[in-house]
Amino acid sequence: MNPYIWFMLISTVVCVILLIYAVANHNSERSFFLIFSSICTFLYTFGYLLEIISPTLEAAFIGVRVQKMGSPFLVLLNYLFVRDVYGEKRFRFRTLCLLFAFPVFNLFTAQAFPLVRLHYTHIEYFWNGMIANCQGYPGPVNYLATAYSFVFVFFNLRRILNHLRGAGKQQKSQGLCLLASILIPLVVNIYHTLSANQLRLDLNPFAVSVSLALLLYSVRNQNLLNAVPLARAQVIESMVDAFIVCGKDFSFLDANRAAKKLFPELNTLQPGDPMEQVKRFEQENELCLQIDGEVRFYKVTQTHILQNNKSSAICIVFHDITEKENQLQKLYGKATFDPLMHIYNRATFFDRANFTLSSDKAKNCRYALLMIDLDYFKSVNDTYGHSCGDTVLETVAVIVKGHFRKNDLVGRYGGEEIVALLENISVSQMRAAVEKLRTNIENTIIPYQGNELNVTVSIGMAHSPAGSVHSVEELLVQADSALYKAKNDGRNRAWLYGE
Repeated sequence: MNPYIWFMLISTVVCVILLIYAVANHNSERSFFLIFSSICTFLYTFGYLLEIISPTLEAAFIGVRVQKMGSPFLVLLNYLFVRDVYGEKRFRFRTLCLLFAFPVFNLFTAQAFPLVRLHYTHIEYFWNGMIANCQGYPGPVNYLATAYSFVFVFFNLRRILNHLRGAGKQQKSQGLCLLASILIPLVVNIYHTLSANQLRLDLNPFAVSVSLALLLYSVRNQNLLNAVPLARAQVIESMVDAFIVCGKDFSFLDANRAAKKLFPELNTLQPGDPMEQVKRFEQENELCLQIDGEVRFYKVTQTHILQNNKSSAICIVFHDITEKENQLQKLYGKATFDPLMHIYNRATFFDRANFTLSSDKAKNCRYALLMIDLDYFKSVNDTYGHSCGDTVLETVAVIVKGHFRKNDLVGRYGGEEIVALLENISVSQMRAAVEKLRTNIENTIIPYQGNELNVTVSIGMAHSPAGSVHSVEELLVQADSALYKAKNDGRNRAWLYGE
């Protein structure tokens, strides 16, 4: 057997191998168009094999007919396959019918020769003792088919080149294989078309076989069908969320750019390297990190990758929830604190006070409740306006809040009244603290629009000794009664309930 026939026989076998592999991987939806492309390529190469071994024109044209059962669809099927590889949305059935309409018409005009001379005007048979060649002279449909193919080749090239920009290492390797699988048949086809030798060996079927061999290599060694699709990989790489893939033992497998920026140590790891720092995320749902001097919050999500119903790897995603956390903090602040005095509002104060006094440790603690009221506050509003009154309230609230301990509760009871719950304090300690507070407020000068204001407060005190049943409502009644006494006694003074 001469080398030309061996040459095409090997090409045909390659097509069969790829066809079998594509069918075996039919569980991948991206193999759908590859399977049909493999079938068409097999028909193309097998038909050409029949042509070059044919002893007569009639036998050679049978081989041509077999070729034309596959060749009209090759470029379109490859175009659709590349779209699937890059994760683009598939065309609707109606659009697919329109795309395949001309290749089907091309198929029928080729098969109808010599009754219809739209694809070929006439054909000749050549034989040089080694190969036969059925030379067909193109008709109008043949020229249109060539133009149709070049349009989709252009679309494919542009798509692949666009996706190569900014692609990762593996994505570039896959993209270059796809690019070569298109350029090789394109160059060979141009050379064959421009050649004037009528007994030239048609390398187009071989070039298409090489193209499919490249796809087979990419499928087997670059995970073109089974791994993350190129488009998904590029989406993951451009994700704002940090994305880490690790083994069950938390060994490093892969990470996107966001993850490597969040955890710079990942840049030095190779697949399989231990990743001890990630183990701490196993039991965590949220994470707080300081990035460029700013505190940011992340939600941690883990997803186990199942293979044969067993976990083979873990995907860890870090979603930035800083803005959401800040919004929640703002909402919490609005619901919890008084917007003017920046201390607890009435509802929050009572909730926290009741919770504190009903706890187990409250039975063995001493508590004091203070009712603080500004003296003659109405005259401040009447004289200087409500804006000045707001400044006075804000200043007094800052003094009161800063005067007591962090575990003491301070809130706005209403109007110009402030209430405070002091924990684990004796009567003498309470008296000293309250007197110091009253003095601080009296000696504070509050500037407002060129004026200097001095305000005083009256304070009612109630004390609940250790071992007694502490009640916010009862302490509030006692403190309010003591405040009434302090005001009636001349204001700017403190009064203890029961004296």
